[in-house]
Amino acid sequence: MPKRLPQKVATKPQDDQIHSQLSNSELAEFLADLTKISRPIIAKWFRSLPDVETKADASPVTIADRAVETALRTAIAARFPGDDIVGEEHSDHHGDGSTGFKWVIDPIDGTKAFISGKPIFGTLVGLLRDDSPVAGLCDMPMLDELYLGVGNEFTMNGKQSQLSSVTDLAKARIATTSPEAFSPNGLAIFNRISKLAAVTNYGGDCYNYALLGAGHIDLVVEDSLAPHDVMGVVGVMRAAGVIVTDFDGLPVTLAPGERAPTGSLVCAATPALHAAAMAVISA
Repeated sequence: MPKRLPQKVATKPQDDQIHSQLSNSELAEFLADLTKISRPIIAKWFRSLPDVETKADASPVTIADRAVETALRTAIAARFPGDDIVGEEHSDHHGDGSTGFKWVIDPIDGTKAFISGKPIFGTLVGLLRDDSPVAGLCDMPMLDELYLGVGNEFTMNGKQSQLSSVTDLAKARIATTSPEAFSPNGLAIFNRISKLAAVTNYGGDCYNYALLGAGHIDLVVEDSLAPHDVMGVVGVMRAAGVIVTDFDGLPVTLAPGERAPTGSLVCAATPALHAAAMAVISA
């Protein structure tokens, strides 16, 4: 009688452990090491006038975007063969389905800045458990600033920082990437909030979220975002203690069949400031 092969059983992480295969400190180290892969590729092509293609959604893409994502996918798949990988530039990679973990990659968030020679662009990698962001990195390679979020631990270049304590919209420094990125309804919402704020910043892409986590910005409002724009930064901000929801006040996830992501984000340094922004949105 043939021997019965043992069934493969997924290992669940402990309550204080993000990924089942690594401690949180090991996961943070793995995330940081990914920048050793992405940064040399980006440095090679930055301000080297790479050819620019236009994708179906009218957004630009370069050889650097694709090369960075390919390299990061290879490194993640080699370490975590059971995990799924989703990226902006390549088709989804499905693991063996045993883990429930998913990696979401945006190789160059801010490609328009990259091809214009501006250094304010970043690499985003998010780790999701059961389609909810639990860890991530936002790397600003040309600024040499690495923002990591693992569990409740947020660091910038290895150092901890503190969120802003602003609770009043009238005192808030708010940010968004571009009015052109909003839907008509989203732009109307942002304009209402902007009129009440002390300072409004435009531009920055993912850097706005990093600066929010580091205490330099109080509120970030965005709309019409794709999953790869969102999933890396949500894990980072949650680790910093930022309040993160969509325009409906609901958690931002990739949960299939339950609620499709709206592509909107309301990210605030304090619960009171988030509540003030949501009051404007629902008015």
